[in-house]
Amino acid sequence: MRTEDKNKYDSTILGLNNLYVVDNEGNYYINLPAIMATDKTIKRNNTYLLIVHSDKNSKMYPVILLDVYFEDGFVHLNVQDIRTQKKFAIDHCIECAETKCTWRLIDMDYLNELLDYKTIKSFCGKCDDPNGNSIAESKTKYSSDDLLELEF
Repeated sequence: MRTEDKNKYDSTILGLNNLYVVDNEGNYYINLPAIMATDKTIKRNNTYLLIVHSDKNSKMYPVILLDVYFEDGFVHLNVQDIRTQKKFAIDHCIECAETKCTWRLIDMDYLNELLDYKTIKSFCGKCDDPNGNSIAESKTKYSSDDLLELEF
């Protein structure tokens, strides 16, 4: 039995507040700054990068998300370290998201998209012409003729 099956009420109550929603496919929408994924949606059995930071250092763990549930104002995530196979739980108060969280769960696809976006933005920001038009903008001119005409 999955953990959220014991707490069916939580998805409805917190879904109305746009904090925590579970769907039938095992996707979890968790509106926390600590969740770095496309649309803040994570899925069981997917691989993520867990960064745990303290005052002195930070550690990164490649993990598999085993389970997610909400209980007593906290969202709990059960994960397994891929390298050591050690299972552990992380949690955070979902109703007081402004409190400092000591971990980040990052979807690798999201991280790659973010890095690509920043790379393209930094590159294209340097390539603007004097008129303020980006080099990436199309130089193609359209006519009302049915034939495709391109000017280079």
